[in-house]
Amino acid sequence: MTESHFSKEKLLREGLTGPNSLAAPYVFDIRGGGSFWAVEFDFATRNPDFKGDAFAMLVQARAIDNGLIVMGMTGGANLQGTKGDHIIFAPAYNVTKEEIEKIVDLFVRSVDEILREFHVV
Repeated sequence: MTESHFSKEKLLREGLTGPNSLAAPYVFDIRGGGSFWAVEFDFATRNPDFKGDAFAMLVQARAIDNGLIVMGMTGGANLQGTKGDHIIFAPAYNVTKEEIEKIVDLFVRSVDEILREFHVV
């Protein structure tokens, strides 16, 4: 595992599942390799009302507003295509540690803003 690989995973885990994370109860998995990473969210224990929108798409839109491009995907956690919200990151191969830190900060901020806005936390 390269240092940059470890840094991405470590920073994502700390930001999304750490003791002060609003998203921690809803993060199902963080996975990836190299510069391709995904976070899967699961709201099965709580059924928040996102006003007809998918959480992943709300986070994608907010991330873009905050200056970060990510790809939101929905419905990939079951065969029926009704569960699962995924966000995928694919930064440039030569991304720096400082850029990784900024990506993680912007992503965590975007997730937290949506959770607060829809009164999930």
